[in-house]
Amino acid sequence: MIPQKFVNDRLSGMRCEGDRCSALSGRIGIATSCTIYAARPEVCRTCMPGDAECAMARRRHGLPVLV
Repeated sequence: MIPQKFVNDRLSGMRCEGDRCSALSGRIGIATSCTIYAARPEVCRTCMPGDAECAMARRRHGLPVLV
């Protein structure tokens, strides 16, 4: 269901542009949204605000961890 332009060359996950998902729209730290939200992969569906994966991504982008 994920549009082919967002799938990586190995067909094993989402294509990234630098350190962010190619389906992510907007400016990190300002406002972002997923352009394929309804068809997002399971790894995205299980990531919740404030969980370990969220904290890791926020640190990577210089944002404060949610508490």
